[in-house]
Amino acid sequence: MSFTDNFGNPKGVLGRVMLVSMDKEHLPMAQWALERIKIPENGKVADLGCGGGYNIKRMLGMSAKAKFIGLDISDESVKKAQKVNKDEIGKRVKIIKGSAEKLPFKDNSIELITAFETVFFWKKLEKAFREIYRSLVKNGCFAVINNYGDPNVDWEKKVPCMTRYTAEQIANMLKTAGFTDISINKKENLFLVMGYKR
Repeated sequence: MSFTDNFGNPKGVLGRVMLVSMDKEHLPMAQWALERIKIPENGKVADLGCGGGYNIKRMLGMSAKAKFIGLDISDESVKKAQKVNKDEIGKRVKIIKGSAEKLPFKDNSIELITAFETVFFWKKLEKAFREIYRSLVKNGCFAVINNYGDPNVDWEKKVPCMTRYTAEQIANMLKTAGFTDISINKKENLFLVMGYKR
């Protein structure tokens, strides 16, 4: 596996190192987005592409009773996320291996679904968005958080497993999947797109 492949699916020693470095790099983006996302007091929150589980740990402190599910395709991510949230595993946190394109959730069962810096690595985005819509409760929210990066850099060439989308493209795909009340927040190259299942 090449260095750049680890961005989409961290593996081995290199993957473990990358999970820690990615969290540090993404911390300002996560903090900015979490100031704008309402974490429910009760119910379930799912973080897709949860990586090392650091955002789950942050969201735990923002809600008194909500339960959190972290999902990732990477074995290394699952192990790291379990370690980072070890005090709450089996209580308020569950970390599982899986894909956004085939979610292991019941219909209408999740209050909030988040995707931090991950959708650029999903192969079938529109299929995943339909799965997310299916899984959300009525009035549930889906939040997509990404750093588009320098628009003058060919990131797809640097990281071949990645496909970038603008906030507007994400919003249009959410609309196609059935989401409404879609909003876009931006800060420099960062964006937060939120849609609701009404």
